[in-house]
Amino acid sequence: MKRNSLYIITSFLFACILFVYATSINYQNNSNARTTKTETYTNTVLNVPIDIQYDSDQYFISGFSSEVTVFLTGSNRVTLASEMQESTRKFKVTADLTQATEGTIEVPLTIENLPSGLTAVATPQNITVKIGKKGTRDNVPVIPQIDYSQIDDNVVIDSVVISNEQVSVTSDTDTLSKIDKIVAMLPTNVRITGNYSDFVTLQAVDKNGTVLPVVITPFETSMKVVTRPVRNTSSSTTTTTHSSTTNSDTNTDTDTSKKEQ
Repeated sequence: MKRNSLYIITSFLFACILFVYATSINYQNNSNARTTKTETYTNTVLNVPIDIQYDSDQYFISGFSSEVTVFLTGSNRVTLASEMQESTRKFKVTADLTQATEGTIEVPLTIENLPSGLTAVATPQNITVKIGKKGTRDNVPVIPQIDYSQIDDNVVIDSVVISNEQVSVTSDTDTLSKIDKIVAMLPTNVRITGNYSDFVTLQAVDKNGTVLPVVITPFETSMKVVTRPVRNTSSSTTTTTHSSTTNSDTNTDTDTSKKEQ
């Protein structure tokens, strides 16, 4: 009888030990499973500006994209959301040109100040930059420019007046030597059907009409266009002149003067 009781007690204790052991193993497995199943998230941040570090007193840079796309990955959704907003963002994308000299070079992009627990990849990961000796041309004349196709057939232009007839232009010395003129161009979405007055942007172009990378001061000017109705007796002549000029490659400022006649 005593042996049976001892056997029962021993079996019970052994069963308790097995139960505790099994429970412990199951808890550890569940904990590992929860750790393994931790989700990560990837967010795309568009139009992140590039902080380019260079000697702006001596050099002028051009030919590069000023913004990139950044892919952020992490498990903390609050941190990710904070980095998505420009107002709360801590990280920045930089390009170090402090040791660069004149020429066209490829520069790697670096992501700095990234919060702990996040990884980031910039696209593209490199940018190509043209570096040139900085120069400035003062008192460069500005020419107003209106394309014939933007002038309604029922009006002719009497005068075009701009508020800034001369400007300063800054770029690398090679680009400065290619400038043919500075144009105050009427926006392409505007059509002259009567008097017009608004601010227009300024552009530096070469002899082929290609827009050059420069900084113009001021960068815009006001343009005032005064028109008058076309006389009925000259409408057919005006239409013929308009048609022949639209198909030509002559400068718009020259076209405008013809239109006024």
